[in-house]
Parts: sequence; structure tokens; C-alpha cells
Amino acid sequence: MRHKILVKAPALSRSGYGEQARFALRALQSREDIFDIYLINIPWGRTGLIVEDTPERQWMDQAILRTQQYVQNQGTFDISLQITIPNEFEKIAPINVGYTAGIETTRVAPHWIEKSNHLMDRLITISEHSKRVFESTTYKVTDQNTGQEVPDWGLQIPVEVVNYPVREATPEELTMEFSTSKNFLAVSQWGPRKNMENTILWFAQEFKDDADAGLVLKTSIASDSIRDRIYTTAKIEEILRNVPDRKCKIYLVHGEISSGHLTWLYQHPTMKALINLAHGEGYGLPLFEAAYNGLPLITLPWSGQMDFICKPNKKGKNFPRIIKVDYDINLVQKEAVWDGVVQADSMWAYAKESSYKRALKAAIDKEHHYKQEALSLQKHILENFTPEKMYSKFVDSLGIPTESASDNISTLRAALQNIESPKDRALATQTAMEGLSLQTEKLELLKDLYKGEKCYILSCGPTLTEHDSEKLKSLLSDTLVVSVKQAYDLFAGLTDFHVYNCANYKKYDYATRRPIVMEASTTPFKLGECDLKFFIRERNFDNSVSEKKNFDDWTLEKQSLLRPYGPGIMYEAVFYLLEHLGVSEVITVGWDNKLISDDAAQQHFYDMEGSEYTKTDFIHNNEVAANPAAAATLSHEEKITLDVTKDWYKWLSGIGCELKIASRLNPAYNKIERVEI
Repeated sequence: MRHKILVKAPALSRSGYGEQARFALRALQSREDIFDIYLINIPWGRTGLIVEDTPERQWMDQAILRTQQYVQNQGTFDISLQITIPNEFEKIAPINVGYTAGIETTRVAPHWIEKSNHLMDRLITISEHSKRVFESTTYKVTDQNTGQEVPDWGLQIPVEVVNYPVREATPEELTMEFSTSKNFLAVSQWGPRKNMENTILWFAQEFKDDADAGLVLKTSIASDSIRDRIYTTAKIEEILRNVPDRKCKIYLVHGEISSGHLTWLYQHPTMKALINLAHGEGYGLPLFEAAYNGLPLITLPWSGQMDFICKPNKKGKNFPRIIKVDYDINLVQKEAVWDGVVQADSMWAYAKESSYKRALKAAIDKEHHYKQEALSLQKHILENFTPEKMYSKFVDSLGIPTESASDNISTLRAALQNIESPKDRALATQTAMEGLSLQTEKLELLKDLYKGEKCYILSCGPTLTEHDSEKLKSLLSDTLVVSVKQAYDLFAGLTDFHVYNCANYKKYDYATRRPIVMEASTTPFKLGECDLKFFIRERNFDNSVSEKKNFDDWTLEKQSLLRPYGPGIMYEAVFYLLEHLGVSEVITVGWDNKLISDDAAQQHFYDMEGSEYTKTDFIHNNEVAANPAAAATLSHEEKITLDVTKDWYKWLSGIGCELKIASRLNPAYNKIERVEI
């Protein structure tokens, strides 16, 4: 059963809650087998909107429109997921879940508790700090029905914690230069909680005589506007007037920048540490991002960041791997009180000036030590805060049953194995998979389903269309066929499995014959209609399976949601699918594994000069040739994918699968048998 879930959130906002909303949507999309997702976008203060035309933005726009139409037709929902502060909670479905960043202080407002108890079935928050504050806050109240005093009135619904996952981005250089070589970074919107005034003032005082020290501020008061930049600059200059003879530099990065630009800042060779002196954090996304980029952190060991700045020591005790700033806990400032949100009787942390200045000095004097600590923390985060783990944890935290519709996978597989025709077996398998909720169950059903059988792989190289078409179709008519990407369009009626990714993507039409569809892409959400969805997190050639040759680590049994970086779909998905199905002989047709020309736009059967096909019929978006960065790496990709063909051949042979190639172009390992169609 698929649950209709309405997500009400600032999904299009460039804000912390916007990031939270998009994470939740990605998590739900990872289980579209059990969730039918609807979306209502809500505004979030004066924050800007994400404007990049990405597949994710397109999906959200479509979901918003679909929801409007569904609501106008009196449609109802099974679950609501409301991503906002508790003041805004509503009862709009039979089951209502509040997903809130929580609180950065030591107490939540009574209105939050009242709204949560009366309107929500459960809460999800982003850190153990927020959960602890929600659960420990109590008030003395009087029951209006009985007149009795209740001394410890508090939250009465369950609270779950789900941290953010890692979201690695390729560095994009900003058009700015640093004249200083000892730089520090602070990333924050300016406000009473963020303590930016002391961050700047105390830095300027500590480095007033050091012309080689710089503080890079990615900040704004309220928006990304030119007026806001002028106001922000004036605020900084006002603070710096207290240190009139300073030699250190202050740099301002203002306005909209991409995650790639932030990554460039985190990884900049002159950057010594990220600074965060906030009085409290619900989680602390910039701290988290800096940490998984290997940048040392100067911060307080308190509030939301404790979930990720700590790493177990040799005795198993969690220990903060940061350049520590000592602090006191005191009442929030009067100017920070926000009635109904930040209580006047709540408390938060105040960084100690002397400790902060010592931390700044230590970041330079003990640079090597703290860099090693940062790299150790980075490794810990990259291993434990993966998207797959956090998506799964988020889905579980909703408290919605996700059990499989099948009680006995092995019985179902045995029945499928009794179907003699590979074609009929594939059709019956696809139908059976529709009744399974979990991807692990679908993979269990597929395991060794074609044990000892022959398989053809149809790929998109120019030689795909050079063979006798009728003879090839005859060979495919009673044999297992895996079509790669656009090869499906030429052999739709004969394809049993279809494998595609996000490169040169198109929306495929499966009206002719519904194959079993496998997607392996760098997007965490589904691009198209598929039965198996895998995420490719890695994009570094040095970490590719071609370079590491760790083939055994990436079987579908061992990695049920993640695929390696090949590069190339054959190494990322297709060969592993063959291993999982148990085939004993595979013949590739159209796998040419060779750059045909220097033009990246002429590498496939549909885009070669003189081709009878129109390329725009075969690619809808994310064309590799249109991406200069991707096109520039094609020759390197060709070399490493060719060099590893010997290793792949031996690995496949070792598991009982004989690889053969039908291509006049493929320069793969010479012991791989070449065949004619």
C-alpha cells in the first residue's frame, strides 16, 4: 500500500528549514514504493528562493502543481509531514508528523508543547540537543477541566532524531582573491543568536598586528539584496572602528552562492578553520559541511553540533574533535527573546573571549595537529552520515509500517524459476516486484534468477546499428536482453532489463513492453519510472571502481542502495546486475568503449555524423557534451575504463560469467573473445 503523504514546508527557500525540507523530500523519494508524495510550499521570512533549474527543482514544481490539482478535486491524505516551527502545526490528515529544527536554548515555549500534544502524533527533530530540550521542558499548569494543578506538564508524544546527511559538492571557484595566507571562515546569517559581533571584534583584536591574517565572512542581515550588502558592510565597519589600527583583513562574501562555492571556501588551501561562536545551534549546517570537507572547527562543544563534532576515542568515549572554545550558560539576551519561540527564562551559551582568542592562535601554532583531527572527524562523518543511512532513518522515524507485501521471497522466486522462457520470466518478475516494498526484497527475488543462462547487452555505441538488424532481433527473441540507456528505444519489444543513469538522460516510454528498470544516478531521487533505484555518491576518478578494482565490495547483495563510480554505466551497474542474476555468458553489442572523435557530441549511434536519427529525440536533459567539465574528462575516462577491462574480464570469469564482445571498435583486453552477429 502506498501512503498519500502531504509535505507542507518551505521547500523552495534558501534557508536552514529549506535544506531540512529538501532532505525530507529526498528521503521520501527514496521510498516511492510506499509513499505517494504531495507538496505545499510555504514562505519562510524574507529568505530568497532556490533558482537553479535542476531536476530536483523541476520535480518540486511538478509536485506543487499536482497537489493543487488534487486538493481542488477534494483529494485527501493519509499522512501530513509539516516542516516548520511548532507554532504553525495543524491537524490536516489522520496522521500528522511535525519535523522541526527545534530549539537552540534550554527550554521550549509552552505553546510549542501545547501545539505538538494536541495536533501532532509524533515529532522529528535534527539533533539530540533539540530532542533533550523538548523532552525535559516542563511547566506548572492548571487543568482547566478539573482545576487541578499539574506540576510537570510537558510533551506527551514521541520525539525522534534524524541528523542531516553528507552532501558533497564539486568546488566552484569564487571570483575573489585573498591577499592573506592565514584565513578563517565564518558562515552565518547575522542575528542575535549567531554572535557575529564578537566573532569579528575579538578576531580583529587578536590579529590586529598580523597583516597576513584574514577573516572571510559569508553573511547577510536578512537577504541577498544590494541594500542588504550595504547594510551588512556598514555593520562590519562599525565593529572594526573599535580596532582602528588593525592590520588583519576582513573579507565579505555576500549574496547567493552555490554549494560548490561553499565547498571551494571550505577546501581553500589558505583556510585554517571555520569559526562558529553561536549561542546555540539546532544542528549547525555550516559546521557540518566544513567538518565533512576536512576543515578544522573553532566552536563551542554545546547544543546541536555535538551530534557530529564528536568521534569515539580508543576507549569508545565520544570526544569533540574541534579547537574548543569554553563557554558559560546564562539567560538569553533581552533582544533575543521571541515570544512563543525563544523564552525569556531560557538559557544558552556565551563563548569566553580569552578562550576564543587562544583557539585562533592554536589553529595556527598547532595547524598540523588540528588538521589531523579534522581529517579523522571527516572520515567518521563520511562513513556514518551517508544519505542512504539518513534517508532510511528518516523513513523509519515516521512510524509508518514499511513491511513487504511478500511473506516468502524464496517461494516466489522458485515459482518464477519454473517459467522456462526468459522473456516470460522477466515479465512475471516485474509484476511480482510491484508487490514488494523494499529494494532489498526485490534484489533477493532477482538473485540467480537467470543462473547459467546467456544474456545480450545492448549499448549505445555507434556499432550497435552496424549489424544485420533482423538477425540480431532473431537472436534476442528468446534470450535475456539488457538494454543500456537509449539502446532501449531501438529494441523496446525485446528488452527484459533496462538500465540508465542521469547522463544523456531521457524520459523513456515503456508502453511497448514493460521491462525491469534499474536507475543508477547521482540524484538521490528517482529521475524516471524504475523498479530499482541506486544512488552514486562518489565522483572522484581516484576513488572509482576502475582505479581501486575493489569489485567484490560492490555486488548488489553487499550494496543494495549505492553504486560505485565506474566511471561508466557498465562498471557502475550493468556488470553487477549480470553477477546478481547469475548469467554464465554475456555478449555485448554496441559497447565500443572508445572515443570516436574529439567531438564529445558524436559518440553514440544517435549523434554520429550522417546518423539517420535526430539526437533531440534521444536526450531530454543533462547532455554530457553540453557540460564542458564533463566533456573535458572524456579522454581520461576512456583510458582508465580501457585499462581495467582485463581486470573486469578476470573477475567475471572468476564468478563463472564469460564475457564476449561484438564490436569492431572496442579495444578492450585482447583475450576477451570477439564475436560476429
